[in-house]
Amino acid sequence: VDVPFGLLISGGLDSSLVASIVVRHYQNLVKNGVLSTMPVIHSFSVGLSTSPDLIAAREVAKFLGTTHHEIVYEVEEGILHAPDVIYYIETFNPTTIRASTPMYLMLRYIKSLGIKMVLSGEGADEILGGYLYFHKAPSPKEFHQETIRKIQDLYKYDLLRGNKSSLAWGVELRVPFLYKDFIEHCMNI
Repeated sequence: VDVPFGLLISGGLDSSLVASIVVRHYQNLVKNGVLSTMPVIHSFSVGLSTSPDLIAAREVAKFLGTTHHEIVYEVEEGILHAPDVIYYIETFNPTTIRASTPMYLMLRYIKSLGIKMVLSGEGADEILGGYLYFHKAPSPKEFHQETIRKIQDLYKYDLLRGNKSSLAWGVELRVPFLYKDFIEHCMNI
C-alpha cells in the first residue's frame, strides 16, 4: 500500500480476519527481506464506553500487535453530530443514521492522523451467510437466494454507511470481502 492506511476492527470475525491477513502479509515481507522493518499498522474501533466491541477489538489488536486506537463517544455526542451525518449519508433512515454516527466520528479521528485508506470486513456476513438467522434457512436454495438479496441490498445500508461516512472525511474505505472475484467464487459454491 502506497498511502498511510488503517484497519477497522470491531472484534468480530470478519474485520479480525482482514486485519490478520494484512499483518501476516507485512510480516512475510519483513521475513523475506522485502521490507527491513515491520511498519506501524494502525487499527481502530469505535463504541460507547460500555461497548463489548471495544473490548473484543482491543484483544484482537493486542494479539496482532497493531497500534490500536479506541474512539469512545457518548450518546450526546452522536446526537450533536446527527445533522452532519444525515447530510453526508443522504438518508433519514433511523437505523442507518444510528449505525453511521459512530463510523463518522471514528473516521474524523482517522483523518486527523493523516490516514488516507482503511480496510474493513464489510460484506462477509452477506456473502457467507454469517447472520444468525441464516442457520434457519429451509433449504440450500433459499439460503443462496437470501445471500443474493443481502448482497444486492448492501448499497442501501452497510455500504452506504461505510462509504459515505468515510468520504465525508476524504478517507477511502476498502472492503476485501466485496472484491468481485471473491464474490463470484463464493456465489458459485
